[in-house]
Amino acid sequence: MTQVKNDLGRDAVILHTRRFRKGGVLGFFAKELVEIMAAVDTPAPVSTPVPISTSAQPPAPVTKVPVTNMKCSGEEDAKMTAMQMEITNMRKMIEQVITKLPQKESRKSFWCDLLIKNDIAPEIAENLTYNLPDETSLVGSNPAIVKQLLAERISNHLQRVEGIALPETGCKTVAFIGPTGVGKTTTIAKVAANFAINQGYKVALITADTYRISAVEQLKTYADIIGLPVDVVYTPDDLKAALFRHRDKNLVLLDTAGRSPRNQYQLAELQALLAVDPNIETHLVLGMSTKYAEALEIVNKFSVCLPQKFLFTKVDEACNLGTLVSLLYQFPATLSYITTGQNVPEDIELANPVKLANLILRD
Repeated sequence: MTQVKNDLGRDAVILHTRRFRKGGVLGFFAKELVEIMAAVDTPAPVSTPVPISTSAQPPAPVTKVPVTNMKCSGEEDAKMTAMQMEITNMRKMIEQVITKLPQKESRKSFWCDLLIKNDIAPEIAENLTYNLPDETSLVGSNPAIVKQLLAERISNHLQRVEGIALPETGCKTVAFIGPTGVGKTTTIAKVAANFAINQGYKVALITADTYRISAVEQLKTYADIIGLPVDVVYTPDDLKAALFRHRDKNLVLLDTAGRSPRNQYQLAELQALLAVDPNIETHLVLGMSTKYAEALEIVNKFSVCLPQKFLFTKVDEACNLGTLVSLLYQFPATLSYITTGQNVPEDIELANPVKLANLILRD
């Protein structure tokens, strides 16, 4: 309307509008144009149909032709009034659509941004929020319902949960591997206490963490309190002999030295130790506060040891839990336990997908 008034004066009125597409190849990449017919009721130039591109290009030049003493009959007045009403209604509809679009995008991006803020990888956050009900629907207009739907999606990706399952007969060996400082020794003490004290199984402890004298003493202290035997091994042959000595136990827990994911020699040494028995169940222990990029590198490097399960420690210290979701979204490993404090044996539990999803979406 501004362009028409600039060309024809403020007394100009729009008679007709038409949308059409022009250009492109075989119907693709065509631009949408708008043709407007306008006129004035005094001797003034009237524009011929002018295609106006909706793209951010300068307006097409308007060709003006003179019209002398243009007068409208009653029937023409009625038609003009009807067209103006139609244009007014169309304008209102367009304004309503434009008003809603930013809100819709804002609502969709809100949930995606919330996941990214929780350290979930952007591409995974987009997958989890894809096709969520928007606010134009009855369900989408209720944020609590949308939040619950998103929590269900997250929990569905955390359904592979399994702790340590002991066989009816024989002995099971479980090794805990991972980088330094994630709390493997304390975690082993919690698991041992639960199986030995709470469930009454015969448990033995073995430590290969001879790099840190404090780690050996720490595990021996826990073993004395719980009343369990503990062996220290230095080589794969030592481990094989210790496993043979404890073949009468229900469960043998193996503590290993923290390894740097960038030290190939240490990882090869750990791989050789675990190769003593192909039936050893391996849990990769990760700190919950570890950023996703770093955790991804750890998982990739420790994959030479074929870990079957992920165990996350220090959940109580972590601000965000997105790393857990991102890793289990990428890898087919099973989630086992999470630890929530330093107390032995209380602060350990089997991972609960619903509880973890709600923690991720907490306010």
